[in-house]
Amino acid sequence: MKNMLLCSSNPLLIKNLYGVLRDAGYAVETVEHPALAVKNVLRAQYDFVIVDSEPFGMSAQEAAQIISSVSPDMPIVIMRGDGEKDLADVIGMLQNKEFKRKIHSIAV
Repeated sequence: MKNMLLCSSNPLLIKNLYGVLRDAGYAVETVEHPALAVKNVLRAQYDFVIVDSEPFGMSAQEAAQIISSVSPDMPIVIMRGDGEKDLADVIGMLQNKEFKRKIHSIAV
């Protein structure tokens, strides 16, 4: 089973993405802030990281740069969305079979 780290403070996004990833057979750990994602990557081994780019504290881009410097081979996906419409688009994308195939191909 592949280990993934999911970072978002949006409960709706976490609920949907967590379910998609668990159904695909991944072990998923969640954190709310990019700084916590960096901390977790320093203490644990993950095969894949997904970071939501909501603007609070450390940015998703800053977290991705730090994670890449610590684990250069680890794939990182930054989820972007502004407002409720974009969140609905992201959730729709998460349920798309092509997205699931891409996540699987990156994480393997």
